[in-house]
Amino acid sequence: MTTEAIHNTPVTIDSQLQFNQRVTAHDFLVISFSAKWCEPCQPFAAVFAEVAAQHPQVLFATVDIDVAKDLATNFRVTQVPALMVVRDRVVIDMVSGAMHAHELTHHVQMWQAFDMTAFSAHFDQKSAT
Repeated sequence: MTTEAIHNTPVTIDSQLQFNQRVTAHDFLVISFSAKWCEPCQPFAAVFAEVAAQHPQVLFATVDIDVAKDLATNFRVTQVPALMVVRDRVVIDMVSGAMHAHELTHHVQMWQAFDMTAFSAHFDQKSAT
């Protein structure tokens, strides 16, 4: 997995397979679930892209729930916009609703600071048994 600079603009994930590939290749992802018909999603997409440009070490991705229905179903996305955060292949947070740039930046900083030690120890212990 990589912690190098990744992208300055969000990438699109259209399937479970693409999701799996991204999660395997990157240790920190922020994924925005949205839909073309969702009014709050349109302005939030610009905010999401703005914050993505400020955090090149994080992979920001977008999922259209009408295209990647399998992902929306698997992660029980019932409201858009919604954010899902994945660190070290573990979903650490789900947040519904649009945010302003300063709010999203604050969340990204919180997610970055999140101590994954307990999660890693738990999964290491599970794989050892």
